[in-house]
Amino acid sequence: MRGRSILLVLFATLMSYSLSAQKMTSGYLFPAGGQVGTTVEIEAGGLNINKAVKVLFNHPGISGELAPYVEPAAATKRRKRLNDQSSPQLADKVKIKITIADNVPCGLYELRLQGPQGVSNMLPFEVASYPDVVESGKSTLRKPNVVPSLPAVLCGQVTPGGIDYFKFSGCEGDRIVATVKARQLVPYIADAVPGWFQPVIKIVDARGREVAYSDDYLYNVDPVIITTLPKDGDYTLMIHDAIYRGRADFNYRIQIGQIPFVTGRYPAYGVVGKKTKQRLVGENLGAEQAVVKVKKEGYNSLTFTNSTGTSNAVSFYALPKRVKLLQSPKEGTTLTVSTAIADSLTANSKIKRYKVNVEARQPLFVELIGRRNGSSIDAVMRLRDVYGRVVAEVDDTEDPIQGLMTFHADPVLKYTPKQSGVLLLEVEDLHRGYGEQYHYLLRRYNQMPSFNAFVSPANITIPSGGTASFRVDISGKIKRPANLIIEGLPKGFTTSSLEFRGSKRWDFSITAPKGAAVERLPIELKMEYPVGDALEQTEVLPVDNMMQAFYYTHHIPAAELSLDVVAPSPYRMSLSFDVEQDVNFSVQDDVVPIKVIIDKDPGFNEPIELLLGRKNGNYTLDPVTVLPEECEKIVYLKLNKESLAKHLNKKNLPKWQTYIVGTVKGEIVKQGRRTFQNAKYREMTPIFVLQMQR
Repeated sequence: MRGRSILLVLFATLMSYSLSAQKMTSGYLFPAGGQVGTTVEIEAGGLNINKAVKVLFNHPGISGELAPYVEPAAATKRRKRLNDQSSPQLADKVKIKITIADNVPCGLYELRLQGPQGVSNMLPFEVASYPDVVESGKSTLRKPNVVPSLPAVLCGQVTPGGIDYFKFSGCEGDRIVATVKARQLVPYIADAVPGWFQPVIKIVDARGREVAYSDDYLYNVDPVIITTLPKDGDYTLMIHDAIYRGRADFNYRIQIGQIPFVTGRYPAYGVVGKKTKQRLVGENLGAEQAVVKVKKEGYNSLTFTNSTGTSNAVSFYALPKRVKLLQSPKEGTTLTVSTAIADSLTANSKIKRYKVNVEARQPLFVELIGRRNGSSIDAVMRLRDVYGRVVAEVDDTEDPIQGLMTFHADPVLKYTPKQSGVLLLEVEDLHRGYGEQYHYLLRRYNQMPSFNAFVSPANITIPSGGTASFRVDISGKIKRPANLIIEGLPKGFTTSSLEFRGSKRWDFSITAPKGAAVERLPIELKMEYPVGDALEQTEVLPVDNMMQAFYYTHHIPAAELSLDVVAPSPYRMSLSFDVEQDVNFSVQDDVVPIKVIIDKDPGFNEPIELLLGRKNGNYTLDPVTVLPEECEKIVYLKLNKESLAKHLNKKNLPKWQTYIVGTVKGEIVKQGRRTFQNAKYREMTPIFVLQMQR
């Protein structure tokens, strides 16, 4: 049954691609980075990316130009092998020439491809201090890729069952660091288990004897080796997948050499706008102290730079200015709403204790930030009364904002006391670990946000004069009624379904006026909801959704939310009624008639197939064809009375969103045994709501 369900999910995924109108999906970049101040040529693989016309970066110092891609004959032959693991979602390839200015800070940046009909998802592109050494075909232990000198960045793609080899020279006593980026480059892979490339690296000497090995680093999938070379001579670094999978998107970048690597910066917490003196711990740093001052609240990414290069990034959490931070306070310090406590577990006190004053029937909220800020702690919080009895205990609490995390180790404690008094708050590592790397931050709140809102895709594409949809996902509980506020839309743009009436997910649509300029527009979304007698707003966070291992979907944070207005389609679709008014029907009805209006450009005479955009078991729509001479069509939603009858006894009758999609069939592409049909054009009506009546 498990195999069958996987096939069904995969089929649904392929079908969604076949109906898309030139939807571009980027699957990998190779090499996924370059040295600062240089120009590099990379390959991008994905679906429909060969239709890209522009390369977009989220830093002005990085630019890209597209170049034609010619597939080597060997690659075509390789795809025909029986053990081929290639994916149709990676079949299209383009070459990109990328120029990196010499003032771009080292780190990961967002690369997207823009096509005539929209913008692709984001993939990370690394700017590094060191030159790339790109693998040159198949390598072995006897015939490895040769690294001319260190430090360097080793770049490659693991093939099925394959191991890549890189030979370098070193001297006795050299403190070598080899740090891998693999999952960081492609965070989630939809059709792989566990859902990402899981690299393993090893360094051997000239006789093949193991010098160092790593299959992860702390709780991170990407491994790191820190070792001292035992003697002068040649060494070989080997990398492969833990279960010997391989494909083009199993690509990696390994920074190797006597390079700076930070294992800890203490303290790891501070206040926005205030200088924090930190003690540095790590390898090849040449310094023991640093001073940091950040402008952004929340999680910041810090690096250390010396004459050798730039180190790995380490997280630093910054509190708002209004909060007083207590660094490593005495045992029994009182935690209040206006203060925060930064501390760590020690050998003498593997359990830290703090006081909290509570009032009867007033909720207490305490959040611990540790693993999310690079700590090793897997924290447990307990609350004890004056008699020492445990009245509340919490271990892991999922943080939906942390889309790259699959293990959420930080707890949030919620407790409503029956009487006023003083309680004792305990913090402990689940595995009894201790040390300065087991650091954490405690914050107390009178009330915490009950939900998080996410908008996807982060780049909404809309044809001039047409309609586009986007989705808002809610994690947690939201008090209704709630409304979506869109800021930054130009005059003439209209919206539909802005009242949030879904439980965890709701779709919205934007319609651009006919003749709207082709441009990129930064927009912002906010959710407005009632709290008591007042209305409060919260930001809706832009994300790209990625699937892991056939099933799980994660919100990957994006740098910004934008509306990309692209070239107009030769036809536009609308509805004959005000979409803000619900379409009412009862279970006694057989069908729901919907009139669709099609505004066609002169000379456009292709048939358009109308389908239901949002499928639902309560109603269906048989395909309807709009003939070249027709400009409107009535479609009939067929009601499933048996399914609808199940809702009649509910207190609140449900409401369903849907829309009508109009498709002009386009090219058919055959890749191996798979056939794909991309729509030549695909347009949609604004979203409307179907309301069931008794």
